[in-house]
Amino acid sequence: MRHATALLLLCLAAASPAAAQDQVPMPLPREPKPPFVFDARFAWPGITRDRAVAEALDVPAEELPGRGPGVILGAHLIFPRRSVVSLGVGGELLLMRAKNTIEPDVPTVPTPGPAVPAGPTLTNRWTHMSPQVSLNFGSGAGFSYATGGLGWSRLTMERDDDPQEPGGRVRTLNYGGGAKWFAKDHLGFTLDLRFYSISAQEAAPGRVATSAVRVVVFSGGISFR
Repeated sequence: MRHATALLLLCLAAASPAAAQDQVPMPLPREPKPPFVFDARFAWPGITRDRAVAEALDVPAEELPGRGPGVILGAHLIFPRRSVVSLGVGGELLLMRAKNTIEPDVPTVPTPGPAVPAGPTLTNRWTHMSPQVSLNFGSGAGFSYATGGLGWSRLTMERDDDPQEPGGRVRTLNYGGGAKWFAKDHLGFTLDLRFYSISAQEAAPGRVATSAVRVVVFSGGISFR
């Protein structure tokens, strides 16, 4: 009996190191999301050419500016930081401007005389500001998000030889999503896809009316945390 007990204890002692080696290591703790995130993104939005606006400005619709450079600035507060899904609140500002100069009609056969001057320059300005609410999925090293907000836009289309009065603000709904990746302690990269539904703007003295329009904006840039 004593020999059997000793043999059992010896087997248990030999099995203990092997069992310890077979244990799965504990997962590393999830890096919490940053409490604050600031974005600076760049885009090339395009506004649909409105024939009614072209008629009011007395220019061909195809000459209205389409796409132009834009910048989007955002700031967001995220909580709770350690949860897989976190709520975010903040705001964004979008600024965009597009220009196009109408080229003169050049005759097929050159004719003597002064050169035909270029036509007017058309400018399209879009300013958008909105509070934002988001759901953020992931960790501090990188996370995706879905976001939406209801704010306002100011859309102005004008000729340089006939400037428009500053337009009023119209309600604008935006929604979309994106992702952020942080390879550095405080600096990361972000991509965003957003849909903007801009309400119609009525005509006023010195300002043409604009139709309701939907704009799709894909942007990319840097994030700070």
